[in-house]
Amino acid sequence: MKIQLFHWFKVKFVITMGVTVNKQLISLSLLFLAFLSGHAHGQGMDLCAGANYAALCHSVVGREKSPYVAAEASVNRLISETKQAKSSATRLPHKDSPTCTYVYDEALYSLKESLRSLKSHDIGSFNVKLSAVMSFAEACKDSFEEMGKPFPIAKQNELIKHIASNALHIATFIP
Repeated sequence: MKIQLFHWFKVKFVITMGVTVNKQLISLSLLFLAFLSGHAHGQGMDLCAGANYAALCHSVVGREKSPYVAAEASVNRLISETKQAKSSATRLPHKDSPTCTYVYDEALYSLKESLRSLKSHDIGSFNVKLSAVMSFAEACKDSFEEMGKPFPIAKQNELIKHIASNALHIATFIP
């Protein structure tokens, strides 16, 4: 069985199974394959490339190359932002904020659960929990629209949805 890897300076390198091949060629081939496998699992890549909010993604995860570490950083930032949004919601007149206070509590619970899912490598549950956070933030916004009132914490709420969207994007790199 022959596997053609590439052409280099008009020399065709071919690895033949069961046949001894030049040691430098094997080393180069193994290095090349290791490089490719790292990229396939998100290692060595820009995890924020292709994210809906790439600049925000970079501000949250920096140049992190591990999708696990980047996803965890995103969730930790989401926890912080959700706590701030909940605090802002509790300072609103009581008749305006009960839905938001409730959904932010639910979002915090989902975020803590998403960290547990990430640590146990249950990416499906991780994605479900993050999607729920986005739905909770949307429910807060909807409650103000239904009352016909301006949404005073719109920027905080959108930030939560954007970070969650980016975290879902990063999760696609987790093997």
